[in-house]
Amino acid sequence: MVIKSTIPVGFTESVREKYNCKNIIFSPEFLRESKALYDNLYPSRIIVGTDMDDERLVKAAETFAKLLRQGAIKEDVEVRYMNPTEA
Repeated sequence: MVIKSTIPVGFTESVREKYNCKNIIFSPEFLRESKALYDNLYPSRIIVGTDMDDERLVKAAETFAKLLRQGAIKEDVEVRYMNPTEA
């Protein structure tokens, strides 16, 4: 499951604990009001938060980031991977 939104710090970890589910990846949105389409097509960066110690989730995060890059018109978008709380 991917949470693609703006959420409070620690939310992803609390959901993982509450539902005893590790299969959650977080990708914050960097969208401006009335500029959402443009911001998705020309992202300043892509950030994906996942459990960096879980190889399976890291691969899933890489796949998700690849999909976001493919959907963008801008080339060479910087991608950063980190734990969900930092993201």
